[in-house]
Amino acid sequence: MPLTYALIVFELVVMVLSISLHDCAQAWMANRLGDPTARMMGRMTMNPFRHFDLLGMLVWPVLFIFRSPLVLGWGKPITFTPRNFRNPSRDEMVATLAGPGAQLCAAIVALVVLVIVRHANPETGLSILTASALAMRNLGVSTEGLPSIFPLILFLYFCILVNILLFVFNLIPLPFLDGGKILMHYLPYNAAQTYQSMSLYFMFGFFFLGFYVIQLFFLPIMGVFQALLFTL
Repeated sequence: MPLTYALIVFELVVMVLSISLHDCAQAWMANRLGDPTARMMGRMTMNPFRHFDLLGMLVWPVLFIFRSPLVLGWGKPITFTPRNFRNPSRDEMVATLAGPGAQLCAAIVALVVLVIVRHANPETGLSILTASALAMRNLGVSTEGLPSIFPLILFLYFCILVNILLFVFNLIPLPFLDGGKILMHYLPYNAAQTYQSMSLYFMFGFFFLGFYVIQLFFLPIMGVFQALLFTL
């Protein structure tokens, strides 16, 4: 049981940092493209308290993290003022994509660091396997004789797992997610308004079916990262 709680703390910490990175990246990119709104609201920071959303960063994760090792979360939406952008349609979309893009980059950086650690000390290969098993709550794996660097290995593996999961989650084309905001740029005005008005229905549908959709994309991408981790 103490091990389960330790894993939950690890995952929650990584999730909060990943969400903060997502929101900070969007605010930073919007500021670079001419819209200082999010920066002026104090969102261009990695401080989790500036991005805190009660439902997305506390209630929802805590309700589900004891049931599944794959937990979703979100922060307060980043506010854009489109008229501030030099090219409103294009720049708002680029700023929106900066969030998922930052999470994918974070997963890649964690992968590279783990590969470097594995090559620097070949004995850590077994520790990475242990970390991958523990991250998926396989508590039957042996934890004896793990090196002192193991907490870092587990943290980096969670960085890959959580950031890829949130990357896929945020790109689902639903009105309340980044993918939906990008999709609305390509829809005719009336279709975009209708799509936006159906947000509540989409939310209910996502509650029941969304995780199955996420797994369709998450599992292959995670499989690629897993393969690269042990073959590079």
